[in-house]
Amino acid sequence: MNPIKSLGLTRLFYVVLPCVGLLFGPVMQLCAAANPRDFQGKGLAKFATYKFTVDRNLEYAVNFGLTNLVVAHQQAFGKRIPAGFKVQYRIFGEFSDYEAYSQRVYRKKIDRRMLGYYSPRGKEIVTWRQSEPWRLMPTLQHEGCHAVMDAMYGNLPFWMIEGSADWFGEAPAWLQKNDKGLLPVGRDQRNRWLRLEDMRRKGRLPDIRQYFLTDKYEDWSNMFDKDIGLGYDIGWSIFDFFIRSGRSAKVVWPQQALAEATRRSQQMPNRPPEIIFTQAVDTVWPKIRRPNGQQLTGIETFEVGWQSWIEINARAELMKIREEKKKKGP
Repeated sequence: MNPIKSLGLTRLFYVVLPCVGLLFGPVMQLCAAANPRDFQGKGLAKFATYKFTVDRNLEYAVNFGLTNLVVAHQQAFGKRIPAGFKVQYRIFGEFSDYEAYSQRVYRKKIDRRMLGYYSPRGKEIVTWRQSEPWRLMPTLQHEGCHAVMDAMYGNLPFWMIEGSADWFGEAPAWLQKNDKGLLPVGRDQRNRWLRLEDMRRKGRLPDIRQYFLTDKYEDWSNMFDKDIGLGYDIGWSIFDFFIRSGRSAKVVWPQQALAEATRRSQQMPNRPPEIIFTQAVDTVWPKIRRPNGQQLTGIETFEVGWQSWIEINARAELMKIREEKKKKGP
């Protein structure tokens, strides 16, 4: 398994434990959950850094991205974020310090595939400088999405927590490409569509109902032969289908169906949100009848549309690749 096949694979832990125990050493002097005064900065983003400097350009980029994330989430779900919303980022300059902090504060053992995580209990994003510097900004975007969704909704279906964060985190055009061509994030998206199309053609895409009902990383590991990254790819593509397919057809009902299913999953907090969301999609998604007369359920119709969406986007990426090769010449 390629540990860095997708950006999503590297964010394996959605941390939920509080700060515990006594912290020793210079890196462990403060616990974010207990002392928010440790965080400084202008705008929505507040930073606590260790052996790392947030320069003006990075602070501006994070706030710019975070502001747009808030707007995008509000538009996608038709709900406003609570007043006073802020995001706290704890960034370490060295992996060893990031690793030690995570172990001592949240009792989480991490490795280099885990670029960062958001703690709902600690209300902070924890990450480090990154071996490849370009990965820091997409990681901050991705984890910022978790913070936004936590503030707006709290508990959500597992696939949506990760799929929406990957989608919103990679959505900004300024992260995908510049005047010289695709940036690493853009190449990551292209590879995802091509990877998913290969799965579609080989009949290896998961049953959509079974995927919607997954509620932990172990489920993805079992579903995708231990390749958890494919779970992120699937969730990212599903969320993309909810959001962009309607825009492409100039209709709003796919996005409205997403918002309605999300709302319903919040109305019964004592029931697993994965089950409620799945039932809601089956109810609110328009049903179609095949040419042979077979009537599909709502979720079956959704699955047909989602797989077609993968094919459409993969074909578009292949056309772009051919055009790029023509421009380069022989």
